[in-house]
Amino acid sequence: MRKKGRFIWTIALIGVLGLSTLVVAEGEALTGREIIEKVDSAPVADDATLLMTMTLINDRGESLMRQMRSWKRGQDQTALVFLSPEDVKGTAFLTIDRTGGADDMWLYLPSLELTKRIDADSKSQSFMGSDFTYDDMGHRDIDDYDYKLLREETYEGHHVYVVQATAHDSQEAGHSQMISWIRDDIWKPVRVEYYDLRGDLEKVQTNSQIENIDGYWAVTTMEMENVQTKHKTLVEMTEFELNTGIPEEVFTSEELPSLLKRVPQ
Repeated sequence: MRKKGRFIWTIALIGVLGLSTLVVAEGEALTGREIIEKVDSAPVADDATLLMTMTLINDRGESLMRQMRSWKRGQDQTALVFLSPEDVKGTAFLTIDRTGGADDMWLYLPSLELTKRIDADSKSQSFMGSDFTYDDMGHRDIDDYDYKLLREETYEGHHVYVVQATAHDSQEAGHSQMISWIRDDIWKPVRVEYYDLRGDLEKVQTNSQIENIDGYWAVTTMEMENVQTKHKTLVEMTEFELNTGIPEEVFTSEELPSLLKRVPQ
């Protein structure tokens, strides 16, 4: 049984598409682990291409907008390239999920004409100045956490399960625990709280818009707010293209310097 999947709800940036076909029988009692497995096991499109807008907002309300094109194959391979502004244009990122091991991640910096691998010690750092870390851009092994169903409640008009995920190794995970509000009609998280190594609330992710696109549920608008620094990142996703047959070479580190050429002009 495959255990490692789209357990990390952030990216949504990257792992945005999942077809929800699971139904909970009335009166069925679920554990926290079983709820997470239902989220994790939802089928996904073979591949997806989308346009992403990332807006960085500081504690004074000043904003900086960035635009990206992203390519996704299943749950395991994602490539993206920055389209604007000019100071980051052509910067490209690749992550490949290795089942049973750490994700492989590469970053291409056009100003240096350098492709570098993101090592384990760097994965807790901010991704391109956003409130997402490199770890957030990849996947997390569901076996690295213990789960507890805290309660059921109504959130934004929908029935949700509130599940606590406690990391076995907080240092490696980059946080001590996560608490997720999960809609049981589509098995998608609508809110996730991230707690730092001291156990204090650090970040809150809100998936404010989830749409059905060609039979697949997609998080199309999300916000990650660092409640400690008062900085937040808004991500909006548009122009979805599904199951178009993206070439394998897109998801290689060698292709990162050329990704910008693949974007329609």
